[in-house]
Amino acid sequence: MTPDLQALLSPGSIALVGVSADPRTIRGRLLHVLLQRGYAGKLFLVSRSVAEVQGRSTWPSITDLPEPVDLALLAAPARFVPDLLEECGRKGIRAALVVASGFAEERGGAGAVLQERLRAVAERYGIAVCGPNCEGLVNCLAPVAATFSPTLENPAFALHPPVDPGRRIGVISQSGAFTFSFLNRSQDRQIAFSYMVSSGNEACLKAADYIDFMLADGRTDIILLYLEGVADAPRLLAAAARAADAGKPLIVAKPGRSEAVRRAAASHTGSMVGDARVVEAAFREHGILRGEDIDAMIDVAVGLSWCRPPRGRGVALISASGGGAVWMAEMLAAAGLDVPPLDDATRAEIAALLPSYGSAENPVDLTAAAIREIGYARVIGIVQRSPAINMVLVIGSLAYEYGIEKDREALARVTAESDKPVVFCTYTTASPRALALLAGAGIAAYTSMPNCARALAALAEQSEFRARWARDRAGRRALAEPAAEDAAVRARLLEAGPVLCEVDAKQALAGVLPRLPERLAGTEQEAADAAGAIGYPVALKAQSPALTHKTEAGAVALALADEAAVRAAWRDMAARLSGAEGFRGMLVQKMAPPGVEVILGTLRDPGFGPMLMIGLGGIFVEVLDDVVLAPAPVTVERARELILTLRGAKMLSGVRGRPPADLHALAALASALSAFAARHADLVAEIDLNPVIVHEHGLSVVDALMLRESGCSTPARQQNSLPAHGAGSSAEAMPQGA
Repeated sequence: MTPDLQALLSPGSIALVGVSADPRTIRGRLLHVLLQRGYAGKLFLVSRSVAEVQGRSTWPSITDLPEPVDLALLAAPARFVPDLLEECGRKGIRAALVVASGFAEERGGAGAVLQERLRAVAERYGIAVCGPNCEGLVNCLAPVAATFSPTLENPAFALHPPVDPGRRIGVISQSGAFTFSFLNRSQDRQIAFSYMVSSGNEACLKAADYIDFMLADGRTDIILLYLEGVADAPRLLAAAARAADAGKPLIVAKPGRSEAVRRAAASHTGSMVGDARVVEAAFREHGILRGEDIDAMIDVAVGLSWCRPPRGRGVALISASGGGAVWMAEMLAAAGLDVPPLDDATRAEIAALLPSYGSAENPVDLTAAAIREIGYARVIGIVQRSPAINMVLVIGSLAYEYGIEKDREALARVTAESDKPVVFCTYTTASPRALALLAGAGIAAYTSMPNCARALAALAEQSEFRARWARDRAGRRALAEPAAEDAAVRARLLEAGPVLCEVDAKQALAGVLPRLPERLAGTEQEAADAAGAIGYPVALKAQSPALTHKTEAGAVALALADEAAVRAAWRDMAARLSGAEGFRGMLVQKMAPPGVEVILGTLRDPGFGPMLMIGLGGIFVEVLDDVVLAPAPVTVERARELILTLRGAKMLSGVRGRPPADLHALAALASALSAFAARHADLVAEIDLNPVIVHEHGLSVVDALMLRESGCSTPARQQNSLPAHGAGSSAEAMPQGA
């Protein structure tokens, strides 16, 4: 039975179970807030101890209610809640709100057992349960204020802004305290809310359920979330994808980036990635904006509420203060935005309006005299016409409203006539009247310079994401479709052990990888014959699932120039390594030409699924820490974009006289590898291609490793404390004729 979130969030009738006449208690405050905020539906009070509360009769139990209700507010202690929910199920009540704590958040196992009982009852009857351990919910559209939050208890905090921007914001928070702080801290920000849900422990309903309801309901345009954990990452990302399809941004605060725990893994890819990086990548690729704090999230939501999507990152900065313009320009640059030079025609048009000591450059210094004479609107209209400009920011003082009042009609006109966003930011305290006047003109105003920069960056990021999402969505679906060779690959993987050494990994990846000339040799003579056939110089690499760290284990000999060198290397390594578990022989491989060393890999995150990793530096990638992640699969176009976000991406464009590397070949391989990982996510935990040497034309995959299980422990792994990085090294790349 599907839970009914309509009954939970828009109930026509409510039963408050465990009501109290004492407004100082949570049970008493629930009733007080419901009534104070004007709940107009049927309200039934349930109490075994009192017959009347505030002139309203009570019923002794849920069973005794004269009719089923939509929502039960269960304000009883935790130990009674599962039985009360059972009663709700038998009575036909479709939704319940559990505010009590004492469930899985408590130490010891008793609370977790209680929460599992609660979940089982809810599932059996199909009851939509919010909580437990939550602060309630508010439907600003009804209104329904089923909460004991002090913010809602205080009538000074309004549910609706004086000026409605026309876009509404939903709030979902695992922290009860934070849920209604968004309303508390946004009273002067001119934003409108739809639903606010304190989801608590999410024993039954998850954040994704509330997102889906708000999307289906159609009256929520932006969603703010505070998540301490992601219990069901695939469902959350599926909900985020639906939000992206609908053009409705998610802004998420997810603590944990500072606690990125590195997993010990046999593959270098696994050891390079912590949970926080995976979350960051998954959120970015689904258009989820990261929230730094409550005020920053509100300010980003303000921009999304009031502004049209910009077509680029160019900002015109208009100010009467040179210092304000300089400082704001620096903040815009730090946020990844541009303050580009204005074209000659635009500069000339502005200069004609300014005194000699003003500046028509960008930033535009209007001077106080020009502002008093002509106002802001006329110059805003001029810079909006510049092809270099995508957004307009006015930085000044909003301590007084007189200038805004004088210019209000003109400001409203230039804002309406152009699709380029206009925002104001004040470096002084703001007059509430000035903020209201700007809102009336359709202009968002900021009282924090850093948050203003973040908001404009978020606008640009969302615009870029929407274009990318529309471009790549079909391509990603196609990459995840089964391929002709998948059946044979799966059969090979099912027969393989937990670790696939280079030769086995390359066979499994035969449809993906370009191959250097190479041959597996089982004897010294076979190695000599293979080297002669391939052509010198060659590398000799021992093959065993136990040798995941070949360089550290002395299992690699490089730049062997003749048969004598090959035979000597064979005898040396065979004496030391032929007893390794699963020893397969030696791989004789042509030395690769020089190029830029890159690592490509995939890993299967327990929550977010298969991820692609790209990094620069080969064996030095761990030191350089220059990596980027994305959920698999990714298109070739997106892989190219990701590669260019690396700090060392300029290495690929050619430096110090070196030719540029083949970026397309690298992007194509990354995309193909990500598709392989997505199609075989149930069988492949990690893939490590390191190094991949990118040449002017094409690339060479020097080494490969594949893990069926994350964090495999092998004899070599136990002997070597360093993270795995394959067999390759920078010394392995030599001119073929050396």
